[in-house]
Amino acid sequence: MSPHLKQFIKPGTLAMDVWQNVPLDKEQEKVDDTIARGWRMQSLQASADSLLGAATRLENDVRRETHYWEQVLSVSDKGWSISRLPREKHNLGVRFGFLEALGEFRDRGLAALRSDDDGNVLLDKGFGNNSKVLRVRIQKGDNIVGVSQMPDVSAESEATLEARIRHARDSLYEEELFLEIIRESRSLASYGVDMRESTVRLPTRLSSTAASSTSDAQEVLIDLIPLTEIETKPQEKQPEDKWAQTIALALRLFLSYTHRERLTRRSELPSPMSSARKDTPVASIMKPVLTLLQHRSMLDDIGAYLERIKKLLDAASVDTTIETAAFDPALLRSAETIDSLMQRGLTPLHSRMKMSLKIAHLSEALEFGIEMRTSISPPAFGSAMLVTSPIGLSRVEIPEMAELKDYLNTAIANALGYGIADKLANWSLNDRCGILTRTNSNDKISIEVYGDENAAQDSLVLRTPRERFEWKGEDEMKQNGFWEMVKQHVWDGA
Repeated sequence: MSPHLKQFIKPGTLAMDVWQNVPLDKEQEKVDDTIARGWRMQSLQASADSLLGAATRLENDVRRETHYWEQVLSVSDKGWSISRLPREKHNLGVRFGFLEALGEFRDRGLAALRSDDDGNVLLDKGFGNNSKVLRVRIQKGDNIVGVSQMPDVSAESEATLEARIRHARDSLYEEELFLEIIRESRSLASYGVDMRESTVRLPTRLSSTAASSTSDAQEVLIDLIPLTEIETKPQEKQPEDKWAQTIALALRLFLSYTHRERLTRRSELPSPMSSARKDTPVASIMKPVLTLLQHRSMLDDIGAYLERIKKLLDAASVDTTIETAAFDPALLRSAETIDSLMQRGLTPLHSRMKMSLKIAHLSEALEFGIEMRTSISPPAFGSAMLVTSPIGLSRVEIPEMAELKDYLNTAIANALGYGIADKLANWSLNDRCGILTRTNSNDKISIEVYGDENAAQDSLVLRTPRERFEWKGEDEMKQNGFWEMVKQHVWDGA
């Protein structure tokens, strides 16, 4: 009690009871001790189990986190950009897109790196699982004669995280490329480019007069297919597989060059502010490819016709040599940088061919040159051939293959007529039609070269005032040669 309380209340006792001492029960004490010991052991076991469970969970978490970070670090070590997500600061993401891509594809170029229960990294929203690839095919008539190379998705390494990120990047790039191709195809309808059933079709020739029969007509087919549709079995090699792969690589390179151009424009000083809306310019991706296709087709046509002419003149025992220009853009390979490479790919293409005729009594051969230039950018359109001839018009520019055939036939006839007239007195050559006329006489000697669509009908005709001689490309020198007939029936008879 406190001193204050003791002043007012006297000490006393409230109540009291007397209890007898209870004797100790040894058995009960043993029971109580056993019960207490059991509870302590149960509590300790529960604590041990809880600690063991916590340790197991911690071990699993460490293993999962270690596995997760090993995958993230392996991806980072291979050059992929890892950063926090803009709206989810607690999550990491990988950027595999292209900053200069169109807005839709630029936004899709960032995916979250999430972890599953086992620590495996999952790309957000199924990235890398629905990948697509651009396919280029070359169709001749109704048959596919060339297919671009498809990625190998059967390898075990293609299931890794880095492979899924790469597939997501490639698929995003291919989708953007196909969209740019579709956008550009709308402005190339006048060149014969169209789209049917999700497939863009490019003609290999821009001039209808240069095309051969419908069964030989070629088209380039461009479409976008899922990786799951790629056949895992090895496909048979086609004759135009390399050319289809070349076109596919060219399309991808030109889209990459378009990205570089956008970066260059973005790095420049911005134009003054204006209320006018700025439209995104259409990328020039297919125009260079159309130029390549047109140039290659024209080279094949000219080379094939020169071979026919050589075979015809060989049958007539006229020594002829030709130098064709196979499509091999070695000039592009010599480019030092990617910019110079793309600039050369966007400029007109040039090729040179040559044909030489040996005249029997002349020391030097008569030489014809063909320089071809192909461009579909303004102001030029298609291919133009600049032909140099030793007889008649020395330099002539010819826009069509049919006109080139007619010109070469006449030029060869003039060259042979020049060789005949060189040993004849009082004879003159009309270099426009390959006809020799005698002064003060109606006598004529004509040389005619015929080259039809059918090579079997190619022929060389020599008409003298009294006789007619003909050689065909299929004769294979079964009769006397051209100069032998000229010597017997023209020079000796003059």
